[in-house]
Amino acid sequence: MNTHLTVLASLGAAILLSPEILILGLIMASDRKAPKLVAWMYALGAALGLAMGLVIGFVVAPEAAPAVADAKPAQPNWTEFIIRALIAGALFWIGAQRLVHAWRAAPIEAVEEAEDAPGAKHGVIAKVKGWFAAKFGGGAELSTPRRCMRGMALGFATMGIHPKCVAVAIAAGHQAMQVTGADQRTLGIAVFSGIAMLPAVAPAIIETARAGACASMKETTERFMKKNGRWMSAVILLGAAVYVGWNAWKSMP
Repeated sequence: MNTHLTVLASLGAAILLSPEILILGLIMASDRKAPKLVAWMYALGAALGLAMGLVIGFVVAPEAAPAVADAKPAQPNWTEFIIRALIAGALFWIGAQRLVHAWRAAPIEAVEEAEDAPGAKHGVIAKVKGWFAAKFGGGAELSTPRRCMRGMALGFATMGIHPKCVAVAIAAGHQAMQVTGADQRTLGIAVFSGIAMLPAVAPAIIETARAGACASMKETTERFMKKNGRWMSAVILLGAAVYVGWNAWKSMP
């Protein structure tokens, strides 16, 4: 269980260190009309997106056999190998991209578009926001319910549509299914979810505790996360890719 818990915690940390999730949450918590409500709706959308990725991981993963003394060892099969190999490949590819972006100091994806240009065409988050802007009147002043709906959609996009977070959540769901025992599996899922949700929930908590704090924190936090978050996230993702790839190799028929 310790190994599985470490891997799940590491996958959660890979999402925790994603700068775009935290920065976009701070933007939502800096809303002019209803910052607290919009920030909490953003967190709710992120939770729904994360849950969707976990469910996909549960579905595609074979459930671990109970640890019974006389139980026969599971026979390797090609389906299990292919699923694990694909997950490992996705984690490696995303980790490598994060490493390249960190090395080049590339702009944080879709944050500027989401804040300044609702009609922007680049980036998953920007596309979702652009759709809502077109749906609800473009540059017109949005009502509070529409702002909340937009915030929830952006939260869902960061976790449920963004390829990196979806791949990590699927990997976490797959890894959780390898844990024998419902209690230990629940603990592993809770650890992963708690760590992964921190960047989406933190802005709402901060804004609730101290109104206006998120607006002043955004620039400083963006600089720090852009410089350090991607490096750490890349290392964690590459390490998780190696671990999942090793498990795939062991399950090769």
